[in-house]
Amino acid sequence: MSENLRLPWADLFPTPVGEEDAPAPPTRSAPGRRGRRPLSAWPSPSEPPPWQSWRLLVYGPDAAMDGFVVQAAGPGLIPWPFDAERVEEDVFALAIGPHGPARGRRGLSVEGCRILARQFRAAAEVRHARLTMRGTDSCPLDFHRLVPVPERIIALGATHPDARAWLRANWGLVESPVQVRILPGLKAGRRLPRGHRAIVYGFFTRNGAPDPVIRRLEEHYPTLVFRLTERSLA
Repeated sequence: MSENLRLPWADLFPTPVGEEDAPAPPTRSAPGRRGRRPLSAWPSPSEPPPWQSWRLLVYGPDAAMDGFVVQAAGPGLIPWPFDAERVEEDVFALAIGPHGPARGRRGLSVEGCRILARQFRAAAEVRHARLTMRGTDSCPLDFHRLVPVPERIIALGATHPDARAWLRANWGLVESPVQVRILPGLKAGRRLPRGHRAIVYGFFTRNGAPDPVIRRLEEHYPTLVFRLTERSLA
């Protein structure tokens, strides 16, 4: 499977309207007319929610905070290699394969599978172009800037087992956080000494907690305090 094959709904994450808004877990729709089963099974109650909402409070001396804010900002992505032709090939193989839609009772024809693959390729190219157009400091808390993924790992591709293992060990995640933003008006919850200040970041992650990143930050910035808290999605 190509590291570039990313289904269109893979980037669908909730967009909060206000600071307190958070994505709600999916609920089953009411019984209605019969139709096809969804492409993915609903998670069982014992499974963790795919999306988690976090706040990261950082505070400390002004000079150290200035350095951290500059170092933390970046484009907010991992520069994985991109191969549009491989994307098209993989989607076609999925569609035409023994478990693809072409094998269903009303499945796609071979030409239909080729059209679908070309459409996926076009969508992947648009997504890649959109990501590469991000500003160099468009994300205020870029994990790749703070805990860089080595070039040898990036060269493997996003879906390679060794790449995912490295990310799990060093980030606690297998992909960058999304909707990273600074939450204005929030404070440390305590009176800080003169010459100190606080900043609060909000972001979402999928299927993982960024605890390894926080531990690394505590090591690299000993004069700063980091407090990570999970926000309920209920």
